[in-house]
Amino acid sequence: MPNLPTDPAKNVTGNSENFTNFMRRLVAVPHAEIKARLDAEKEAKRTSKTSASRASAVQSIRPS
Repeated sequence: MPNLPTDPAKNVTGNSENFTNFMRRLVAVPHAEIKARLDAEKEAKRTSKTSASRASAVQSIRPS
């Protein structure tokens, strides 16, 4: 029984093509769009932390 070569993992059907397509879509997004989304997310997190801390401060001041 001769030693037959096994299929290497890197030759999985479509794996390279899926990665290439994903990277093409990722690189196609303009930097300005990514920056705007990140800034909006940062602002949303900042305002939610501020409003949460204000609410807890008001509750501690008011007598129950």
